[in-house]
Amino acid sequence: MLLTAVAAVVSTLITACGPEERPQARYVPLAELEKVFGPIITAANHPTSDQNGTGDRLGLFRDAENTIWGLPLIIANDGQVLGCAPAGVRDARITDTYPEGLTIIGATNVPSGHRGGTGKLELLLRDTRGNVRWQAVNGAQTASGPVCWAQEPPGPRQSLGYYRLAPAVGGK
Repeated sequence: MLLTAVAAVVSTLITACGPEERPQARYVPLAELEKVFGPIITAANHPTSDQNGTGDRLGLFRDAENTIWGLPLIIANDGQVLGCAPAGVRDARITDTYPEGLTIIGATNVPSGHRGGTGKLELLLRDTRGNVRWQAVNGAQTASGPVCWAQEPPGPRQSLGYYRLAPAVGGK
């Protein structure tokens, strides 16, 4: 009896002291996202801070203002590609820049050099002369409201961030 009471108190404290779990944003068909965020231009895996990462996909979309949006993707059981854009992400802050005039030809994760995580997201860029380079970029979490959750399994339950990359005039 005492053991059950102690377990209940510990469970309550862990729940109360743990981070607030925000509601899950809805995953929608890719065509629906492309109407708002522009066509998908490439994809990568969502970076994670530990080796027990999510394995989740991230799509990069380019809108009419040349803003690059990084949003979580999943493949539904029926094979359909779905994406997640939490409410308010269109008004969320810019997370980084990329050089204006360069073409994004891919995206990868920066090698971390250890088994502690998958590394930051990086863009694979080509300039007008055909030279190729990589550039790491930062993402963020929305300040409030629903978030996109990683699929389970694999990996622990965790929310996935977004990327909002603005073109930097004159390069970065």
